[in-house]
Amino acid sequence: MPLRNSLLRNSLLAIFVAVYSLGLLVYSNGPKGLTNHQVFAASINGLLVGQVYFWMQFAQYKRFQLIFLIFSSALYIWAYQALIPFVWFWLFLLLQLVLASQYERGAKWRQIPLLKNVLIPCMWFIQLNFIPAMLGSWNLFNAAFLVFYLALSLQADLEDIDEDSGKITTLVGLLGAKQAGFLIVFLFSFASFLLGLPWVWIMLALLVMRRELHLPKRSYDALLLVLGIYFLLR
Repeated sequence: MPLRNSLLRNSLLAIFVAVYSLGLLVYSNGPKGLTNHQVFAASINGLLVGQVYFWMQFAQYKRFQLIFLIFSSALYIWAYQALIPFVWFWLFLLLQLVLASQYERGAKWRQIPLLKNVLIPCMWFIQLNFIPAMLGSWNLFNAAFLVFYLALSLQADLEDIDEDSGKITTLVGLLGAKQAGFLIVFLFSFASFLLGLPWVWIMLALLVMRRELHLPKRSYDALLLVLGIYFLLR
């Protein structure tokens, strides 16, 4: 992928994740409980997620990326300094760092059949739900969000199904594009139902989008933005 395209795509992803993280805090604590520190923590979540995906997709300029990653990590630790005394917090951060660094290098776990479909949603859940939940936002520890991340992960695999064919084995590749498409719609609608969202309309909208529109790759990442805004405004 060209540098400019990767930078733009992951910058948008960072913004989507930041708004979504902020929406999660409002979903958990209500708008009156939102603090400047939480806004900062949500912004750092977006920055780190966008940066890690850029790092996994574009290996050039390693020194610059490493310096920027250290800076972002320092800000992240400052934002979550209340968790510094807990060993599990550091273990989760180390686990995420190892998995991100070994995605297509070293262990290359992306190529292990079906493992990607398990680890990617779990990494998102740990970063955006589990760790914030330990700061007191306990209702973020909700399996519905894990279902939502699984659906996003499968959608990304569906968009890459031709590129991945013969290279890696994913659940989408085993099911085929049509069956995987129905599974993704079901997972999105099921997650919406569990979260108490207007899931029937969401399901219908997704069916229409999938059948009638030819959206650019990674367009479904914008669901993070939409869901974040929904939580912020409801």
